[in-house]
Amino acid sequence: MDVDVWYRKLRMAVGTYVLHLHDAEIEAAGQLYCVSPGNQPSGSDDGRVPAPAEDAARWRAATEAVLAALGSVEERDRAARRQLHRPDQAWQGVWWGLRRDRLHRDYEVRKAALEVEVRAAYRAYRAEAGDLTDHIAAWRERWAREERERAERSRAERVAAVREGADGAVWTYRIGDHGGHRRVLIWLPAVERGDGDERGAVVRGLTARQVQKMIEERRGRDPYLWIGWREATGTAMQEWLEDGGGPAGGERLAGDVRAWAALTGVAVEPIVWRPGELEALRASRPSRGYGPSSSYFSPGTFGTSF
Repeated sequence: MDVDVWYRKLRMAVGTYVLHLHDAEIEAAGQLYCVSPGNQPSGSDDGRVPAPAEDAARWRAATEAVLAALGSVEERDRAARRQLHRPDQAWQGVWWGLRRDRLHRDYEVRKAALEVEVRAAYRAYRAEAGDLTDHIAAWRERWAREERERAERSRAERVAAVREGADGAVWTYRIGDHGGHRRVLIWLPAVERGDGDERGAVVRGLTARQVQKMIEERRGRDPYLWIGWREATGTAMQEWLEDGGGPAGGERLAGDVRAWAALTGVAVEPIVWRPGELEALRASRPSRGYGPSSSYFSPGTFGTSF
């Protein structure tokens, strides 16, 4: 049975260079992964991976062992280094001064022995739990591959939905208010989640050409009617174009507009401003740009091209 293992770099779990050792061997050991303390997330650098329970228990025991061994080394090193500090009492200071060189030599001997313990602890960890790092790398590679496959399947489904929409009665639209204009918002239910949160009656089951005919009729009455496509639908239409949908040409148009033209034979202008409206918006917000660079967002989020 698999269990969740929270992991982090061993260097982060140790938290310091024990005895100030940081040569190639120590650096490499610090880059190994270990089990997070208590097998719980303890920081933003921690990750989680599924693993067999037996392996998880072995990795956790090895982590606890190396941390305990290194902690013991640090504690004994601190105790040894305290002997090198000059005492506050005058008579003790005299005694310490006479033995100072001997104390330093003794400390270097103890430190050398402790360094051997540090390396032994890291090597024992690598031997016992080094495969945790390999397990994480393999899991990440598998997860990335599965994500790519899911993305490819989702893309293929979106393209298929647009391909069906070339002739099928599968399009939906809603007319509502947006940015001080009436707007036709168009989408393919096959690629969107629900009908969105905007107000307005939803009309379903039309072909793209029927929707375009409605747009032309509406714009005959209101030439400043805006046209837009919901985000996933716009993405799907552009992916359909990338896969060879529709005739070539029209590269100067935005992707969704070009795709709509390929579907209906009509290149619509999504955003049509009333006389003086765009200039007034520029004057009211001089640090912002407004223009027909997006079909999806409110005037306050349009791009910087005027």
